[in-house]
Amino acid sequence: MTSVSFPPVTRLTPAPSAIDDAAVRWFPHPPREDDRVVLLLHGLGSHEGDLLGLAPALPRDVVYASLRGVFGCGAGFAWSAPPPVDPADPSLLQEAAAAVEGWIARTAPGRVIGAIGFSQGGMLSLQLLRRDTRALDWIVQLSGRPFPAPMPGDAALAAARPPVLWGHGGQDPLFGPAADEEVRTFLREHTDVEEVLRPQLGHGIDEEELAQIIGFVQRQLGGDGAAR
Repeated sequence: MTSVSFPPVTRLTPAPSAIDDAAVRWFPHPPREDDRVVLLLHGLGSHEGDLLGLAPALPRDVVYASLRGVFGCGAGFAWSAPPPVDPADPSLLQEAAAAVEGWIARTAPGRVIGAIGFSQGGMLSLQLLRRDTRALDWIVQLSGRPFPAPMPGDAALAAARPPVLWGHGGQDPLFGPAADEEVRTFLREHTDVEEVLRPQLGHGIDEEELAQIIGFVQRQLGGDGAAR
């Protein structure tokens, strides 16, 4: 595994952090009263416009909400501290998860059904389920990992076993075989996981992985995902 350095994470507002409503990006439109919502959660140092680029290819039976990370990181944003992650200190990730929960409660209560998270956004997606198995029906976890310490909700998650698509690259500089196996073990023990390994892919998403994401989301939505 290659050593990769990241800028420090900084606070944007006093604690507790909250989702910036003005920065939320929607596709194809803001939710109507009966629309189901899927979260798009970007990676470390990125922004709310990043995963929104996938949305036109995704099933159209839902509205996609791309959120901005609650902490700063270089020219972008973050959901937690950069790696290496300190397993003794989940405080920033927990604060970010609480911010997302608060946003859901005030924006689309009962209508957020899933999340697609990349890297640190994938960790956040899993953290939402580890805090409350009812938070999401399913997640797509791309090139991410669970926070590396037990959480109080892990037993409930293992009992609920929500559907998870785990997509990752065999050439990812942030992961080696041991780290991949840790993610695999956690997901197999706590979720109904489908793994998509792209052997030549780095820390990113390719066309084949995107096709798998589309198929997975369509199955979770219970239809063909065609535009309405």
